[in-house]
Amino acid sequence: MQHIAFIRRRHANHPWGAALSLLWLAALGGSALAFADAPPASGAWDYLRPQFYADREIGIGDAAFLNLEVPASTPDPAATPLTVRFGDRTIGQLKQLRVIIDNNPSPVVSTFEFAAGVRVAEIDLRVRIDRLTSVRAIAETTDGRLEMRSGWVDASGGCSAAPAAAAGGTIGDIRFRNTPDGKALQVGIRHPNNSGFQIDPLSGNPIPPHYVTHIRFSADGRTLVDVDAGISLSENPTIRIASDTALPEPVTVEVIDSKDAHFSASWRGPTTGGETISDAASPTASR
Repeated sequence: MQHIAFIRRRHANHPWGAALSLLWLAALGGSALAFADAPPASGAWDYLRPQFYADREIGIGDAAFLNLEVPASTPDPAATPLTVRFGDRTIGQLKQLRVIIDNNPSPVVSTFEFAAGVRVAEIDLRVRIDRLTSVRAIAETTDGRLEMRSGWVDASGGCSAAPAAAAGGTIGDIRFRNTPDGKALQVGIRHPNNSGFQIDPLSGNPIPPHYVTHIRFSADGRTLVDVDAGISLSENPTIRIASDTALPEPVTVEVIDSKDAHFSASWRGPTTGGETISDAASPTASR
């Protein structure tokens, strides 16, 4: 049972470690036992690769297909910028993008599922990075091709960093910022995205995990992009999506968190190129 022992060792000394270990195992689809005879590895990729991709070939040499930009060293490990860019012949052919941070307690940052024909040229995120690690972006196109890019980032403590002092706002507030041409849209979600590894600086007590689990972008009743997320996204998660053509409008964003709260808002077009706040000052929420 070496694989399970590997996961437990990573969380054993943290107050919320047991719960997150179970969460991590659940994310693997309950198949961790398949790796019982595998030796421990320095990062999660040795386990996640066969889980998600079996023995399929993953290309790593075609820079015209996919590029990943991450800083070699980050001044803010709790909000490290990450950019994925797609080549011209990839745009419109994407099926899935998965972002993995090998040495994070929860390595799978997010999985993007794209509707057929959606023309995504770039995705920007801010992520937590816990320690020196390889960061990976693996893209799959509709013809089944897989390509991966990776980069090393030196960081410390991103998943356990204390929450920032919130500057007002209500949990679930959704804000939009677009480019004047309407080809790029940044979505900011007011949410603590607590990792379960943080300590309240005032009380000294552990902060329970509470994080965004799912984000959906849709237009005219059609889903454009589905995003499965987790604790490796930064506090107040931000996702920027850019296209090579004007985005459809309106775009509706729906968010679900780990307490089953639901939030939604709509962006109605690039009228000024400035900031647009979600329609409801108090987001639609249900528990």
